[in-house]
Amino acid sequence: MDQDVTKKKPRKVVSRFELAASRMAEAWLEAGAITVSPDDLRVARDFLTHTGWTVREVNGGLLQLARRRGGPARQMTREGVVLFALRGLAERS
Repeated sequence: MDQDVTKKKPRKVVSRFELAASRMAEAWLEAGAITVSPDDLRVARDFLTHTGWTVREVNGGLLQLARRRGGPARQMTREGVVLFALRGLAERS
């Protein structure tokens, strides 16, 4: 899709996750599976923290995701946290 950036400027990239998301998804498609590296998780956590979430490790290798303003916490796998961050990124676009 062509975009005339003189009429509507692209949105400013504010996180490393926005740049890494496409690379992650492409790697998952090529591998046929979602695998999350420690670096992928780190940039996703940074993005979520920047957008109002707290992410902390809990028992069994799961991560707990909660809104800083309150509300129920969710426990997810590393892959789930990264997919949740991708969904949040898509909602911002």
